[in-house]
Amino acid sequence: MIKPLTKAEEQVMMVLWKLGKGFLKDIIEATPEPKPHPNTIATILKILIEKGYVDYQIQGRNNFYKPKVAKSEYAKKSINQLVKSYFEGSPAKLVSQFVSENKLSQQELEELLKQIESSKNQQP
Repeated sequence: MIKPLTKAEEQVMMVLWKLGKGFLKDIIEATPEPKPHPNTIATILKILIEKGYVDYQIQGRNNFYKPKVAKSEYAKKSINQLVKSYFEGSPAKLVSQFVSENKLSQQELEELLKQIESSKNQQP
């Protein structure tokens, strides 16, 4: 089971997902401003290792970090939790929220309909 991330942990994961892998200095360099202190990033990486999000190998005197959980897997879990918590477990209510606020274009809605039709046709 994937444990939830704090905002700070999520920020470090976003950087690591973007990089794919890297040393602490690489992660610090790629972190957007305002950058947390390097010790803070190092501590967050330790927590992410404990939570099972990050793996590392020791290379010389430095740790080489890489994501253990794919961004897509985390996104799927986060969206499911969002739908459960704020939209009574209904993905349709989430989409309806976007539609009512004009956050989806006509083209995006048509693409969604095509995806729905395509998935219906693939089901046995």
